[in-house]
Amino acid sequence: MRVILLVTALAILGGAATLIDATAQEPATKAKNTTAREKSRRIIPLVVVAPGETKTVPFSVECTVGLTRGGGLAVAEMVDGERPALGLPRKEDKTFHRAGVTVTVPDMSEAPKFDEQARAGRLAALAKVRPVFEVTVTADADAAPVAIDLHLLDSTCSGHCHADFTVVVAALEEAK
Repeated sequence: MRVILLVTALAILGGAATLIDATAQEPATKAKNTTAREKSRRIIPLVVVAPGETKTVPFSVECTVGLTRGGGLAVAEMVDGERPALGLPRKEDKTFHRAGVTVTVPDMSEAPKFDEQARAGRLAALAKVRPVFEVTVTADADAAPVAIDLHLLDSTCSGHCHADFTVVVAALEEAK
């Protein structure tokens, strides 16, 4: 009887450990296994900037934007429509720079400040429902027209929230 109880307990513990391990790897696995059908059915928001322009873009998220063991917000480029396999966000994952475009997400100490301001300001109706944070997009004065697909991640100790968006540097119109 003791042997049966011991074997049963070990089987249960082994199954739980496997489940925990599979759950811990889920975000990276899902990021790599985006199907063609999922890619073709996405709606992608655009952030359009002119050379020399800076825009701040509000985002809302179901995950926390404050202090967390998960690392908080990160931004990275998508390659061939694939989300990058980001681990826990590091300081260098807070800023993306390519082709004269810089995209910055707030760190865990900055994000709650914007959320507090939003609760008292124009975004109050949304901020009462879920946290709001701001992404800054800047195009250098000499940035050429380009479209860059980006992935935004909020990694918290309770899980992960994702979004994709495209930054477009628009061509300046020629003076006539």
